[in-house]
Amino acid sequence: MVAKLNLPVNDSVQVIRNIFAEREHYKEFYEALLPDLEEKILTYIELGADPSRMTPFDLSPYITRQRIASEALLVVKPNDHPDPLMRLIGKRKKSLIGLYSPEKDKQPYNILEDMRRKHGLLFCPSCGEPGKPGTLDHYFPKDAYPELAAVLTNLTPMCSECQGRKGTDFQDEHGNKIFIHPYFDPVDQVLISLEICEPYSSPSAFNISVPDDIEQSLRILVCTHIDGVDFIERFEEFCRSQYMTLLSNFSDERLDPDPDTASRIIRRFLRNTEGQSVNRWEAIFYRGVLNNPDLLYYLDNGELPQFL
Repeated sequence: MVAKLNLPVNDSVQVIRNIFAEREHYKEFYEALLPDLEEKILTYIELGADPSRMTPFDLSPYITRQRIASEALLVVKPNDHPDPLMRLIGKRKKSLIGLYSPEKDKQPYNILEDMRRKHGLLFCPSCGEPGKPGTLDHYFPKDAYPELAAVLTNLTPMCSECQGRKGTDFQDEHGNKIFIHPYFDPVDQVLISLEICEPYSSPSAFNISVPDDIEQSLRILVCTHIDGVDFIERFEEFCRSQYMTLLSNFSDERLDPDPDTASRIIRRFLRNTEGQSVNRWEAIFYRGVLNNPDLLYYLDNGELPQFL
């Protein structure tokens, strides 16, 4: 599940100022847009990226009448919008989205590369799956919010599996957020509990639940997030593989002249995985084992499968 992340090292407002200062095309558009976008970035942070309280910019006020007049004189291509203003809005939107894919010598190429590659994460902060995430997700999709396409606080590291499942979804029919934002939402607590069901030689189920002490609005958000990234099916597959490895480890442990106890071993495993997040998959799994006295007894004394 989601890990709480620190805000990007670079200041989002200053980065946008630097990006806009490099613009050569549509310069008057970017100069007009900048003050309002700076304010929107600060509002985005203040509101914790709440989509119910933020709407996309109407880009038309930032396009000059002279530009509209000159556009009206151009030959309309077959796929162009017949309205000159709408054509210009489309071009400006495309330009804003393009800020997210700069050339190597342009802002913010290096910053984005660092956010993708040098985050130090060993798991996806959206789902908790092991592995270094190599993509950045636009929390507010860039097609709907092109003005936020290159805003750092709108970009979070994410695995390709989560990004594909999240797509451009971010709110329900009432405008409420349906995905946790790792920069802003209070997700540094345990969000998922795991129950491993007998028989312990080959568990019949790995059941997950949201702990009872989670506040109601966060509980709802956790549930919609879980559903949106298809967490349950993916995590169950991980648990089955991890459980077989666990049984194999304890089979080897019993060969030791002085074997350690299951509770001590699992506690060490848990400490090693909780460092970055209590909600990464390994942490959820080992916490589920540690909180099951019957399973711990089985690992110490039960008859382990012969096929390990």
